[in-house]
Amino acid sequence: MTMLAERVEVVIGVDTHRDTHTGAVVIAATGAVVDQATVCAGQRGYAELVAMADRFRRRGRGPWKAREAMAADSLGSSSSVAIS
Repeated sequence: MTMLAERVEVVIGVDTHRDTHTGAVVIAATGAVVDQATVCAGQRGYAELVAMADRFRRRGRGPWKAREAMAADSLGSSSSVAIS
């Protein structure tokens, strides 16, 4: 079985709640948190988390599914997106 750190550089996790969402960007190989933000739930907050995630997307790579994962997950569960 392949370890996640062998396939991706960073993992972005989002802990969603009714009023706020907290996102974190973690280096897959070390577990080091390199960015995090707590935002208000809603369109503006989603946009802030997507902008944070976009800062860690490698240039030249195809699109990733953060927008869809974050938009679909508004009921209080958690999400994560791995970026290779």
